Amino acid sequence: MRSVLSISLPEETKKEIQRRAKKANKTTSEYIIQIIQLEKSLISEDELLKMSKDAEKDYKAGKTKKLKSLSDLMKK
Repeated sequence: MRSVLSISLPEETKKEIQRRAKKANKTTSEYIIQIIQLEKSLISEDELLKMSKDAEKDYKAGKTKKLKSLSDLMKK
């Protein structure tokens, strides 16, 4: 079920959204939905910080490997 959401934006922001939507061949609503979906897929700052701390613990515990090249990453 769809519903309507009205928001107040500065005129320049409204024009920017409309311009970007047109460039993407989308309606304004489709463009906003796409941006929200994209934002949901991003890693949050908290998640990134946790991953960084976990990686640092692994490094200090000797659980990491030093690779000579990216191709070494593909080797078992």
